[in-house]
Amino acid sequence: MANKLIVMMVDGIAADHYATDRGRFPHWMSLEARGFRVERLHSEVLGTSLPGRTSILTGVTADVSGVYGNKIWDGNEFRFADPDDICVPTLPGRVKAAGKRSAVIGFGMVRPEDADLMVPPWWTGTFIERSRETEPTPADSEWMRVATQVPGEWFVELCAAAGIPSKLPTVDRTDEQGRLFFGMLSDQMMADWVGVIAASDDAPDLIMLEFLVTDTIQHYTGYKSDLSHWIAGQADMALGKILARLRAAGVENEWNIAVMSDHGHSAVEKSLHPGVIIPGVRVQCEGGSLLVAPHDAAELADVTSKLAEFGVEPYPNDCIPAEMRDQVAVFVAPPDFSFETEIEDATEPIVPPKAISTHGLRPGFMGDDRFALFAGPNVPQGGVPESKAVQVAPTLASLIGLPVTDFPEAPIFTAS
Repeated sequence: MANKLIVMMVDGIAADHYATDRGRFPHWMSLEARGFRVERLHSEVLGTSLPGRTSILTGVTADVSGVYGNKIWDGNEFRFADPDDICVPTLPGRVKAAGKRSAVIGFGMVRPEDADLMVPPWWTGTFIERSRETEPTPADSEWMRVATQVPGEWFVELCAAAGIPSKLPTVDRTDEQGRLFFGMLSDQMMADWVGVIAASDDAPDLIMLEFLVTDTIQHYTGYKSDLSHWIAGQADMALGKILARLRAAGVENEWNIAVMSDHGHSAVEKSLHPGVIIPGVRVQCEGGSLLVAPHDAAELADVTSKLAEFGVEPYPNDCIPAEMRDQVAVFVAPPDFSFETEIEDATEPIVPPKAISTHGLRPGFMGDDRFALFAGPNVPQGGVPESKAVQVAPTLASLIGLPVTDFPEAPIFTAS
């Protein structure tokens, strides 16, 4: 009989980061030692954050889920993708339909109605603020619906009994340093909440958590920088706190644990600025990939020609839903380059990158590969050298006792 499941997503930890620095992550290693490791879990196409989360939740490719970028084309503009853009059932939704219960603690891209307990991601406020810089978009109202979820009295009482706060920390977020500090504290707080919920007498069947600042710090301090190693170690310690609470409550053997990242990370040396190369064109930067919504075939031909001067190549737009492929084109940067539009007052087409490490590079690029570990009473011992992104969700479904026959791909392994 399948047991309960905790899924912890650690944002942006590459397969090679874990493979070469495993000694820094004793709690992740402990899962590997008693469980199952995927050495190279391939990223979704495109390999950025919201497609990565959506893939974990759905087990389908981006053209089917509808979430192919952090921003997607709505026919008028590129706007942030939101949970209502997902066109297929999610794992929490499947859990609910099966009569089981789930808690979503900061994991993005889940509809509030699909979870029995939801603590919104701490970063939803950033999305709402960004979408309000101009005219509000559909993403604004949807992310507001997520951001305003209140966990409820049971959660508050549970935290009080455990002696921990039930609200995120109060931190001045008027500058970048304050926002980063708030994120680090919030990630750790949410890990505390997961441990308390999982150790409770009325624990749900599925708990999903994400640890986000690992990605942010890599972007701005570099792949495998001292700070990047440190923050990845903090994510490992967060898992250690969860495991310690399970052991103290005597319920560790009741839980399967899955830890994985949503995409990898790689150093970049230079950034291409579309606003200088193709001014006035509707674009969305996704790391080393660029989405373009041309007005017509002539503009697309002009864009293709101008980008080619900088080694940028068109890429098949199979990741775009079929009904949108005539509206959105995909391009990829040359090696060691990314796309950025956030560099203020850029007048040159090639500029130093603001994000010196990134992801969403050429699909199939090994730097975008991520790690995945599984352990628990229903997890076999062993491992595989690689797995597809779409195999994650059916594996998680198998671990929680849900049917897997309606997923397009088989699980990485079947729960024992």
